[in-house]
Amino acid sequence: MIIFANILLDTRIITADAFTALLLMAVASTMLTQPMVAPWLALQSATKPE
Repeated sequence: MIIFANILLDTRIITADAFTALLLMAVASTMLTQPMVAPWLALQSATKPE
């Protein structure tokens, strides 16, 4: 996502403000992945039949 946004910025398809917004969204979604998925993974491992 960041590479794609950087290419768009370099080719002047998006503005610096749009690039900043895309960068912040990419970082935020990456940071939220682990807390959002951890409970689901714990539930999956607890209900997994052996």
